[in-house]
Amino acid sequence: MGILRAMEDASPLPSRDEFRPHALDGALLWFHPRTGTNVRWDGAETRRLTRRAPRVALFGITNRCNLACSFCSRDREAGSEWTVDGAFDVLSGLARRGLLEVAFGGGEPLAFAGFDDLLTRLAERTALALHFTTNGTLLTERRLRALAPHVGEIRVSVYRDTPWEDRLELLAAAGVTFGVNVLATPAQLPSLPALLARLAQLGCRDVALLRYVGLDPDNHLGPEGERRLAEIIADSPVRARLSVCFGDRLEPVPRLFEGVDGDCGAGLDFVTITSDRTLKACSFQKRGAPVRSADDVLVAWSAERARLLGPAPLPGCARPARRKARLSDGIRIWQGFSGNNSGDCVLVGRFEELDDARRYIDDLLPGWTPGEPFGKEWLSLLEREGIRLEGGEVAPDSIARVGGSVMVHTGMAADDDFPSLRALLWKRGGRAVYSGVHEHDPVEIVAGLRFEDAASLEAAEIALAVDDVAVLERRGLDLYGQVPVRHVSLSYGAPDLGALHGTISQLQAIAERHGAHLAAELAPLPGEARWPRWLAARPPSADRARLWASFPDAARAAAMAGSLDGRAVIADRYLIATSARIPARYGFQIQRAGGTAEWMDGGPVRLSATFQRRSQENTASMEPAALKVALRPYLTAEDELATDKGWSHPSATVSTAEPGRVLPALVDFARSHGLEMWLDAAPRDRIVAVIARLEGDLARAQKAARTK
Repeated sequence: MGILRAMEDASPLPSRDEFRPHALDGALLWFHPRTGTNVRWDGAETRRLTRRAPRVALFGITNRCNLACSFCSRDREAGSEWTVDGAFDVLSGLARRGLLEVAFGGGEPLAFAGFDDLLTRLAERTALALHFTTNGTLLTERRLRALAPHVGEIRVSVYRDTPWEDRLELLAAAGVTFGVNVLATPAQLPSLPALLARLAQLGCRDVALLRYVGLDPDNHLGPEGERRLAEIIADSPVRARLSVCFGDRLEPVPRLFEGVDGDCGAGLDFVTITSDRTLKACSFQKRGAPVRSADDVLVAWSAERARLLGPAPLPGCARPARRKARLSDGIRIWQGFSGNNSGDCVLVGRFEELDDARRYIDDLLPGWTPGEPFGKEWLSLLEREGIRLEGGEVAPDSIARVGGSVMVHTGMAADDDFPSLRALLWKRGGRAVYSGVHEHDPVEIVAGLRFEDAASLEAAEIALAVDDVAVLERRGLDLYGQVPVRHVSLSYGAPDLGALHGTISQLQAIAERHGAHLAAELAPLPGEARWPRWLAARPPSADRARLWASFPDAARAAAMAGSLDGRAVIADRYLIATSARIPARYGFQIQRAGGTAEWMDGGPVRLSATFQRRSQENTASMEPAALKVALRPYLTAEDELATDKGWSHPSATVSTAEPGRVLPALVDFARSHGLEMWLDAAPRDRIVAVIARLEGDLARAQKAARTK
C-alpha cells in the first residue's frame, strides 16, 4: 500500500481547470470541471463514438442523517460500508476511465466521517467536478471555508418545513455557487411562487423541481397540477429546471435540447452508487449489483445495461419515455453541474415454532425477484391466504431466517414496499416485533452467540475480527453486538439471497466452526452504542405485551375499535393495546385494514411526536422550552418528557409506562393548540428487549442440542 501511495503521489496531477473530453453515443462532450461549462459536438466525425463510462456518479456515501424530516423516503441513519480510502479508490479509478462528475448525496453526506478529507483528496488528485446535496445543518462557516475551494456547486434541499434561509445566506456570503432542490407536490404548489421569489432574492443559481416517485397518491401531480407547475416555471424569477423523473411530461416547459432523446439517462449517462456498495441506475430502482472497485462499476454498467435501462417499479418514474429524434449537427454550449437527491423498509417477525418460521421463508423463495413487482408465485400465495395485494408492492432486497426469527429488508425504499408480507406474517401466527417504514435509525443485525467453553469463544472472537464481521461484547459465555449488513461473497454455486442473507450466512458459518448457537434480529440502532449498559440492564416485563399501530387516517383507526374486543386505546390515527396476551389475529386485522402493526414487550414505551401548525400561513413553531411548559400539564410526574427544536418542527419525546393514557393526551394537546402531529412509538429500551429475546433463543437452542 505504501508503494502504491508513493506512486500515486509521484504521478502528475490532473487539472480541474482544463476541458476534459467524454465520448457520448454519436457525439463528443468537452466538460470544464471548475466552471461546469459543457461543449457538445454532433457531426459526421462523432457518429462512431460510443460511451466508455458514465458521465456522472451519484454517490450515496451514507444514508445517515441528523434529521428526521416527515417527507424523507429512506432510512436516514443507516450506516455506510464505505471508507475514505475505499471511496477514493473507486472514484479516482472511474475518473481515469472517463467519469466527469461526482455528486454526493445520501443521506446527509456531511454526516459521513471523513467526508471533508475525501473531498479534499479527490480535488487534489483527480479532475472530477465535485458537488454535494445537503440539508445544511452541518455546514458551519469554518467547514464551508475548507470545502468551498473544492466544490463546483452545493445544493440545499429546501422544503416548507425546514429552516433553510440562514444556510442559503451563509452560502451567498461565502460566494459559493449554490442551488436548491424542491419537491413539487400538490401541497407545495400554492406557496411555490413565493418560495421562488425568495430564492431569487437570496442569490440562488437555480432551482431543481423534483417529481415525487413513490406510492403516496397525494404527492403526485395530476394534469391540473402539472399545468399549474408549468405556469409557475414560466413566471419564475430564478432559473427553474425539472428533474429527469419528469421525463417528457410538462411539455410547455422548454428543455435544454428540444427534440432530443426523452429518456432520463439513469443507468447510462449517470449511475447511482449506494452506501451499501451497490450500483443502481437510480435511487428508486430496487435491485443493485455489488461493487468494490472502479472495474466492478464499469463491468456492471456494461453487462447489466438492459436492467439498468428499465423503469423503477414505482409510480412517478419517467420510463418508458418516448424516443425522440437525434440532435442535428452542430456545437452546443451550456453551463451546469449535476446534482444528487437520491433516498429501509424492514419487517422482523417471530414465530413460536421453528417450523412456522421456516415455512414462512420457504414459501417466499419461489418466484422471488428482489426489487421487482410480485410474481405469479407470490400472487397465488397471497390469494390462497386471502390477503389483498396493495398497489405498488415490490419484493424485498433480502430475506433471511435465524431460528424462529424471520427478516425481510429493503434499503432505500420510497414507501412500504411489502404490507402484504406483514399481513401474511400475522395471518400465520407470527408477530412483527419490528415493522419499520422510513426508519430513522441505522438498521443492523443484533446477534448473539452462545459457546460451550471459553476457548471456543475466544477463537470465534478472532474469526469475527479477521473476517471483518464485527466486534462483539462478552457476557459470560455469550457474545452480543451489532453486525452491519453488507454484501458477502458466498461459496461457488450458493444462491445469492441478498446482503442480509449473506451476512447471516457468514455468522452461521463462524458459529458452526466454533460449536456455537446463533440468534439474530434486525433492529434500529441509536446513534451511540451502549452495549455494556444494554447487556447489564434488566429485561422488560414478560407478563404483558403491547400492540402499536398507525393508520393512514383516523377513520380507519376508529373502525378497528370493535375488532379488537375493546382492548385498544384509539386516538386520531393511532392505536395501542396492552394485554397479558396479544392474539396474532389482532395484527392481521390491523394490516388488512391498511394499518401497520408492531408487537412490543410490556416495558415502558417511548412516544415521539413532531408538531406543525395546521395553518400554512402561520408556520411559526414553539421553542423547545415553551413546548415543554405547554405539554407538561397533559402528562403526569411519572412521564419523562424531553423536547427539541428538531429541524424546524418542535418535537417531544415521552417515555411512559402508561402509553394508553399518554396517547390521547398528546392528541388532545395537538388539537387544542392547532397543531398537526406525527407520532411514532417504540420500546423505550428496544435493544435490551432484543437481547432478552436472543438470550431466550440461545437457551432453547442449547437445551435442544443437549437433549438430542
